[in-house]
Amino acid sequence: MGTAPRSVEDALADAGVRFLLDENIPTAFAAALRLVEYNVVSNKEVNLVGKPDPEVITFCADKRVVWMTRDQDARKKVAYAGLVRDKAVSAVFLAHAQAKHSTMKEQFEVIVKHMRGLEDRYDRAKGPRYFVCRARGLPIEVKHFADRPGH
Repeated sequence: MGTAPRSVEDALADAGVRFLLDENIPTAFAAALRLVEYNVVSNKEVNLVGKPDPEVITFCADKRVVWMTRDQDARKKVAYAGLVRDKAVSAVFLAHAQAKHSTMKEQFEVIVKHMRGLEDRYDRAKGPRYFVCRARGLPIEVKHFADRPGH
């Protein structure tokens, strides 16, 4: 009848690509994605709720996980960009036209739409990579953490 749901510990221990969903992404998404065998944990599941972004970035570096967030403002902070660069942290920014007004279902669909491709791209990566994912189109890779697509 299938395998048992993966735990947070399983997701963090796996040698494959792993993702941390920031606190601005519903916690339930992590458990749902683990059900279909993605290595995903939520900010809440690893006790990072309310922690400053530099602590989240450090966690991602220490655990070698990709930071997935809707926080577009994080890219504008020079200190964060430097920390992400120095710690070689990869990141995915979820940004679509109505990001602030999208339903939970729409947010989940954006993540699901891009997960396999992101997993493949990060699996082949030699260093940190940064992507912006929107509801439409493929993930857009940007060269630096603070870069915006098309600029």
